[in-house]
Amino acid sequence: MATLASFSSFPKVTRCSAVASKIAMSALFVFLLSQLSGCGDSNKKTQQELAGPPVQVSEVTQQIVQRTREYVGQTQAKQTVDVRARVEGFLEKRLFDEGSIVQANQTLFIIQPDQYRDQLIEARAQLSSDQAVLQKARVDYGRFKDLVDQGAVSREEFDTVATKYKEAMAAVEQDKAQLNQAQLNLNYTTVKAPITGRIGRTQVDLGALVGKGENTLLAVISEIDPTYVNFSISEKEYLEIMQFAQSMKEAERIEHEDYHLPLQLILADNSVYPHDGVTDMADRAVDALTGTLGVRAVFPNPDGVLRPGQYAKIRVVENSRKKEPVAPQVAVMDVQGQKMVYVVGKDDVVEARPIKTGLRDKNLIVVEQGLKPGETIIVSGLQKVRPGMKVTPTKAADEGGANQTDSGRGDGASNHTGSNQTAAGQEG
Repeated sequence: MATLASFSSFPKVTRCSAVASKIAMSALFVFLLSQLSGCGDSNKKTQQELAGPPVQVSEVTQQIVQRTREYVGQTQAKQTVDVRARVEGFLEKRLFDEGSIVQANQTLFIIQPDQYRDQLIEARAQLSSDQAVLQKARVDYGRFKDLVDQGAVSREEFDTVATKYKEAMAAVEQDKAQLNQAQLNLNYTTVKAPITGRIGRTQVDLGALVGKGENTLLAVISEIDPTYVNFSISEKEYLEIMQFAQSMKEAERIEHEDYHLPLQLILADNSVYPHDGVTDMADRAVDALTGTLGVRAVFPNPDGVLRPGQYAKIRVVENSRKKEPVAPQVAVMDVQGQKMVYVVGKDDVVEARPIKTGLRDKNLIVVEQGLKPGETIIVSGLQKVRPGMKVTPTKAADEGGANQTDSGRGDGASNHTGSNQTAAGQEG
């Protein structure tokens, strides 16, 4: 019975072995496929390493570069004059429209003139009276002088007549001065504009008493054509602008004092003022606290658009004199005070190249030394490369670099040189 049981179980053992054998074969097949796949990935990775990391590049070109600098400024009238009452009286008339342009010597106000007209009449009458007295004293003096020479009158009598004559002359001179003052006071009742300019609102209502104990402010006039704009620049920018002005002087063969940088004015609504201005003067010294230099510009203002106190931006425009090699500013690094770029050379090998930079535009920078037109430089992916590495270059979509950023460049330079690096376009 035991023997029969053993024979009956034998086929079951054979079927289990067959199943196990199939499973083992499947596992071996899967293992071999994975090994082959791993070899393919490894080969692909090796090919990528040989090709080098991908970077975006741009070609060095030649252009005439325009650089603009902008500064916050505030407008100021060329001159501002207070119109004040110079005599006491009631304000009788106002003969202008507030906020309008008035001309020099235009009548603005009338102060009640009656009392000053009477004072003038009284001064004239007093002068006439004293002139009559003087005439009689002059005749008496002449007659008594002849008599004293003949011995007909005493010397004492002559001296009395001479004294009266001198007093009469002094009285007439005093009357003339009082008459002039009375005439001035009457003239002061007519208040005129001292300059041509825009007048503001009236500071005193009609009918009010003015000039009592003080010269009452009646209005303010500002000369606004031309108009000044005051702004400040850093010491560094001052030196750069002076250097540029000197180069323009030499290029155009003009006297330095005759050359003025063209200026544009950007108004609060971001519109460009239609008239260009020039620098008018600079302060005598740099402010020791802020390190800035005060500068004044002057702009024509024929339409009266500019008003004193407006805030605006001064734009200084500088142009390179000829076509020069230029590079995107995002490609330029500042490594320990030295401007550097990564040049992609023969066989796509990276070279770190020191350069000397010049004029900067928003996106471009003039390369005065170190690069030639046609050379290829890296503009994106700087954090991935080191000098001597091989890279896979692709042409940047925006060669000007206006919208490109390279978030890892500072860290990459720190790993390579031990110092931070910044895009040169972020300086100044």
